[in-house]
Amino acid sequence: MKKVNLNDYQKYASKEYDKYHKLVNRLSNIRLITFISMILMFIVAYYHSNFFNYIGIVLLIIFIVLVIVHNKYYKLEDYYCSYLKVINEYIDRTGDNWYHFKDTGEDFLNDKNVYLEDLDVLGKNSLFQYLSIAKTKGGRRCLYKRFTNIYKDNDSILELSNDIDFCIEYQIKLLEFEEKNVDLEDNYQYLDKSVDNRNIDFIIGIILTLITILFLILALFHILSFKYFYGMFIVHFLACYLYQIIYREEFERLTYCIDNSVKLKELHDCILKGNFQNKKLRNMQDKVRLSMIVIKKLNRLEILNNLKDNVIASFIFNGFLSVNIVTMYLYSKIKLDNDFKLGIEVVEELEAMVSLSIMGVVKNHKCIPVSSNDVVIEFEHLYHPLMKESKCVPNCFQTCNGVNIITGSNMGGKSTFLRTIGINLILMNAGGFVNADSFKSNYYKIFTSMRVSDDALRGISTFYGELLRIKDAMDYSNENKPMVVLVDEIFKGTNYNDRIYGSEEVIKKLNQKNVILFITTHDFELCDVKVNNIYNYHFKEYYEKDKIKFDYIIRNGKCNSTNARYLMEQIGIIKKRT
Repeated sequence: MKKVNLNDYQKYASKEYDKYHKLVNRLSNIRLITFISMILMFIVAYYHSNFFNYIGIVLLIIFIVLVIVHNKYYKLEDYYCSYLKVINEYIDRTGDNWYHFKDTGEDFLNDKNVYLEDLDVLGKNSLFQYLSIAKTKGGRRCLYKRFTNIYKDNDSILELSNDIDFCIEYQIKLLEFEEKNVDLEDNYQYLDKSVDNRNIDFIIGIILTLITILFLILALFHILSFKYFYGMFIVHFLACYLYQIIYREEFERLTYCIDNSVKLKELHDCILKGNFQNKKLRNMQDKVRLSMIVIKKLNRLEILNNLKDNVIASFIFNGFLSVNIVTMYLYSKIKLDNDFKLGIEVVEELEAMVSLSIMGVVKNHKCIPVSSNDVVIEFEHLYHPLMKESKCVPNCFQTCNGVNIITGSNMGGKSTFLRTIGINLILMNAGGFVNADSFKSNYYKIFTSMRVSDDALRGISTFYGELLRIKDAMDYSNENKPMVVLVDEIFKGTNYNDRIYGSEEVIKKLNQKNVILFITTHDFELCDVKVNNIYNYHFKEYYEKDKIKFDYIIRNGKCNSTNARYLMEQIGIIKKRT
């Protein structure tokens, strides 16, 4: 996997942006001076010599050329501005500067996916917020589905991470949809709504056009007065304007589809330019190629449809050529096929895939996980992907089906260790990279009981909420499918005796060949439950100059000390021992 120097990309983009920014400003000033000089020449020519008219005409030509050149360089300036934005977001992800990203995926949270909030996959400061480059509703949905299902297309994500130039270009095109909350599926739905056959309308439009042109010809040859032509022209325009009002909803749908199809075509062109080797990515290109037929038809309608929004153009072209009627007639002739929908789905799926490829670019410690048919989890130097790698303490660990009891001091790293395992398992299920030097695992259904809170509206206490989550895991275990259960501070919401008894029963019932169970606890009694396949681990603290410190390294065996009394003494809850 090749290493990408993001700073080089940033320097290149900054240099190009600065160059075109200065050029655009310079051309703007020259345009203004040329325009003012042109006006002055025409004014001088009016009062003095006709010679200045020629100078004014030359300046007009120069002005038109400057407008064309200025627009060209303005687009390049805008392109490198977007390029710089994309690269800066990559760089932000290498450190702690990504928390300002707006899309947290919080709207996907519900009662059925609480484990995603437990593991910081959705919500504020989440994996979704960290990775998502999706700008359309469908792209966001695809990324969410990746986090809740199992995808085994790691090779395609790997190729995308190695083709950062394509990923940058794709994200630049996607920025056109930013802040607009566009759902490309609406294009399909709007086009799927049948527009009535417009053959009769088209014939009427042709007749009106022919009559208008005939009256003009007759007026030019002095056979009829021009007032008949002017009258027919006005009637023709009013008929087309009334037509636009009557079919207002259809024109609004058409405008929406055209606006999106122009941007969609740019995304499709970007996809088709990709030099992909992966079979899935090449199949996606084929789908895009087939979907271009409808998009090209929509794009051809862009100029005609835009005429209705320009008062002067609408007046002239509708008065002569029934443009509104012709536009709706051509719209009614667009036949929707499934290929168009598949092309939209490719765009949305690539948003999710490019999002997942980011891990391969911004992390120093990453790998494509190795899948196993056994119920195992093995990793070397596993990091939490939302933490800056230089600040994160990695762990090495391996386990198989059974129960893993983790004890240790408060703030020692028990909860973070569980979340680190869980969030990396979700990345593996999504088909992406994991934040580790090596990682081997089965594809697991994940259950958690970590950030359980009471729900006053539904009358559910914290303890009852935890019971429901663990019950879901126990029910699923009967399906004999690979699963991982992560329980933080088991049954902390009830009394000691009930907690110990209930925890022992959970351990016995989830101690199955298809289950890996992790439990963090301060109850040492759980370390000695008499069942097979129970493993004890712990985190420990140390003291330096009367200050408590942690190394966040997981160790074999159960903990033999606690820092609870020390913390209470430091806060002043209890008196310090002498």
